[in-house]
Amino acid sequence: MFIGNWKKFALFVFPLVFLFVFSLGAFGIQDEECYLYQEKPECPARYSSFNPSQDTYSPGETVKLTLSGLTEEYLIEEIKVEKLIGRDKGVVYTEVINQPVPVETTEWTWTWNQIGSHGEQVATGRYFALVETDCCGIFRTNFKVLRQVRPVCPCNCCGGWSMDLDTGCSRYETGEEVIVNFSNCSGCDIIFKRIYIERRDRCCGEDEVVYSQEFGDGFEPGKGWSWSWNQRNISGNFVEPGRYTVKVETDCCGTLKTGFTVYETGDRCQTSCCGAGFMFFGSCCNCN
Repeated sequence: MFIGNWKKFALFVFPLVFLFVFSLGAFGIQDEECYLYQEKPECPARYSSFNPSQDTYSPGETVKLTLSGLTEEYLIEEIKVEKLIGRDKGVVYTEVINQPVPVETTEWTWTWNQIGSHGEQVATGRYFALVETDCCGIFRTNFKVLRQVRPVCPCNCCGGWSMDLDTGCSRYETGEEVIVNFSNCSGCDIIFKRIYIERRDRCCGEDEVVYSQEFGDGFEPGKGWSWSWNQRNISGNFVEPGRYTVKVETDCCGTLKTGFTVYETGDRCQTSCCGAGFMFFGSCCNCN
């Protein structure tokens, strides 16, 4: 009697269990299909798509990092900068960003002024930056902060300063335009800081600066430059006849020099010592 009832119970329960298991399997397949359908964005290469604008930065120089190769919508969550080695190694700066990058944008750029989390200028050394996204994990790149040593410029590589800086002529009449030429034949950039012109007077007093001008131009190797001077001094008046020196101060090559003479037409003293700073019979030549 008991066995018969058990068989009836089994025939009733087993179909229900089978139906329940089948339902779970069906739901599992549906969930899996849904997960496969919601694909993650196509992620760029983790170590080759996040790069600094340059390998080495000077202390205080703005660091620029770019994440490129983005093909889908991203969310940039956080960025960290860590010192790689040394006693002060570890995280020096953290910034929560939470910035969405739209689909049509293919790169994201971040800048840093080298100020740490406590408001200090970070030390020199090797660093790496980690940027975390919500879809593609963490990207990493490396850079260095070092004191830049200016190159030693071989300014006399052309055989002397006279071939780097010179005037178109060695002698000019009063009021005639003076042309100053410069050619960078060295192996590095040369930056002009200041140009000034002096009237030479060795025996009768100190050299007098008659003209001065600030500069901020740089000249790459192989580049040339020309500048003209109308022979007017700082006050706007024409300079007197005599011997003059052009001096150009540079950021790494010291001071470049060249000279020329200003004379009046028919000035016979020009063939002797006028303006050249020599002594003539115990006194200076005076041709003015």
